[in-house]
Amino acid sequence: MQIIQALRYRIWRVFKKYRDKQYRNRFINQNITILSMNCTGGILYHDLGLQFLSPTVNLYIKAQDFIKFCENLKYYLSIDQMIQCKEPGIVEDRKYPVAYLGDILLYLVHYHTVEEAQQKWNSRKKRINWEKIVIFNNDREGMTVALKERFEALPYKKVMFTCQPDDSHPSCYYLHGYEKDECVGIITDGKGWFGKRPIDQFDWVKFLNEV
Repeated sequence: MQIIQALRYRIWRVFKKYRDKQYRNRFINQNITILSMNCTGGILYHDLGLQFLSPTVNLYIKAQDFIKFCENLKYYLSIDQMIQCKEPGIVEDRKYPVAYLGDILLYLVHYHTVEEAQQKWNSRKKRINWEKIVIFNNDREGMTVALKERFEALPYKKVMFTCQPDDSHPSCYYLHGYEKDECVGIITDGKGWFGKRPIDQFDWVKFLNEV
């Protein structure tokens, strides 16, 4: 089993190198800010070999809070201090810190401390290109029809990945493979021998080039 896993990992690495080269050759829109409710944005920045021009990296935000954040970007990005959340019902047994930014919660999955996350957040938010903002969202973390309506009203180029077709919301993009689930999974996780990812059903390079 370990030999098979090692072989698969090597194949994944080769395929990823080739895939990323193709993405970078096609990508022509520099200095773009990707706001994402989870790690999707950060991974796409990595794929393209770009500097993070967004603070929403290495963390996730639940659906309602993310919509509120996007509706009030200037306000939330004016807040420099994160306050560590210590509420048992929220923190539970998580192995990573959770913090308040104003009244919204940031789940700091890939940070060791709130202080580390705060430093990175404040540094990266200064790089935001307000002329080229794009939002990546999905139907995880408590998404509802009402929140989809608010998402549609946002004045930015945007996409929301869903587990089912949703023709009533133009920004929704149906990803195949999650039909039996309540929401999409981790759409940047590779599967199979070639590490194919659900997000690659969507031509996200073309999408970013059009911002």
